[in-house]
Formats: sequence, structure tokens, C-alpha cells
Amino acid sequence: MYRLLGAVITATMASLAGPAWAAPEDVEVIAHRGGSAYAPENTLAACALARAQQADMCEFDVQQTKDRRLVLMHDETLARTTNVEQVFPGRSPWRISDFTLAEIRRLDAGSWFSARHRGERVPTLREAIDLLSGGGTGLLLEIKHPPGSPDIDRQVAAELQETRDQWRGKPLAVHSFDWRAMRVLHGMVPDVPILVLGKSAVEQLPNLAGYVKGVTLPQRGVSAGYVRELHGKGMRVYVIAGGRKPVIRRLMSYGVDGIMTKRPDRVASVKWGGH
Repeated sequence: MYRLLGAVITATMASLAGPAWAAPEDVEVIAHRGGSAYAPENTLAACALARAQQADMCEFDVQQTKDRRLVLMHDETLARTTNVEQVFPGRSPWRISDFTLAEIRRLDAGSWFSARHRGERVPTLREAIDLLSGGGTGLLLEIKHPPGSPDIDRQVAAELQETRDQWRGKPLAVHSFDWRAMRVLHGMVPDVPILVLGKSAVEQLPNLAGYVKGVTLPQRGVSAGYVRELHGKGMRVYVIAGGRKPVIRRLMSYGVDGIMTKRPDRVASVKWGGH
């Protein structure tokens, strides 16, 4: 889910230098799970589409396989967005952490969305990095922490370090609902901007100072005053929103720093003066 960043990885985003009111043309367009209103979520197809729709960043969910490989997937199980029940019928509940990457490679991650995307595969984090490194679209990672993924943060840190040359000068950031894990990750890759997910982040800001650069919030309850409060405490503000243009305009009028949506083309249209 947003608009950010930089890294040990040398990916640096000047916009993260400090909180300030964001003019509409400065608002970062973040493609939620890729352009997931138009292509199957967390796939390379969604990523490519988001880039074509002028997204500043693609937001993807990262999970760990049984053999400790990093793949893009939102749910803890493979059931909703792949044909795993047909390919491996006796392995319910089909948790990602119970399957190797080779097994996951056998799955179709596109047909559930549309026949046109039949054969789309579950990508690895490295594949997403490789795809995005060829252009200007950055990457926002949400690290998932289900049971069975004890060292996922360490693995993400290692992957980012290994690919740092691909991110030099490009936007990169990481966020999670697990704030404790984000503190640990910051210790491993201190130059990668960290965001925390959750509305209650405002009340927790004193505990987050020093390693958190911003917060990612749902649109409900966000107000101009709320954004000012966060900016005043040194935090950037990224909002998860739908694709309704009146809502997008309202959020921009509040001065948010980025808007994450499944329809990045609509945010880009408003950003650049469309209707």
C-alpha cells in the first residue's frame, strides 16, 4: 500500500527528508497490491500495469515459503488467489509456509481473476525487484508475520541488501502491522525507510520516534487536523483509499503524502489535473 523512500539499498526519496504539507502534484501514487483492480493482485501483471498507469510505487505483500523463499501473497493461505485446492487437494488449509517455492510455482495465480490472466504465477520478491528496477516505479513492501515465518524480516533485509544496486536512487520502503518487527528490521537495514500500519499509530508516536518515518492509515477517520498532527510530530502520512475521485481530491486537500489504491490511474488523473 504507498509513496516513500530510500535504502541501504541506497534507494532514497527526497520527499522523506521531512514532513511537510504535500501539494497535489507531490502526492505519491501507490498501487495497492499492484494495479489490483485491473489485474490479479500481487503478480507481475499487476505490477506492470501499475507502472503503465503512472504509479510512483507498487505495494506488495511478502510471505515466506516452507523452504524460506520470499513470495508475493496477501493471505496466509494460497486458496483464494490460486488453484492450489485442485493441484494439491489433500493439503488443506494450504498455508504458504507449508509449501516449497517449487510447489507454488506450479499454481495458477491468475485464472481466479480473469481468463485473460490464466497462467500468471506467484512471483518471488526478487522477480518484482527485477521488474521494477528497469523504470521509475518504486516498491513498498508489507511484511507478513504468520506462524511459520520466524526469520522473514532477516530474509527481507538480506534480499534488499543484495539488490541495493538496483534501487540506487529509487523509492523503496517497508511497512507492517508488527511494529516490533519493524524496529528489528530497522536495526538490520537502517537506511530503508520504515512505516507502520494502523490508525492508533498517532498515540504510539513517542515509542516510534527514531526509526519510523511515517504511517499508513485507512481513509476512514482521516482529517486535515489529523494529518497536521502527524506532520507536526515528524511523520509522513499515507492513506489507503478506494478509487472514488471525490475522496481522492479530499485526501489531497488534507495534505497527505501518498494515496494507496487498487486504481492508481484514478489518483494519477486527479494528481495531474484530470476529472
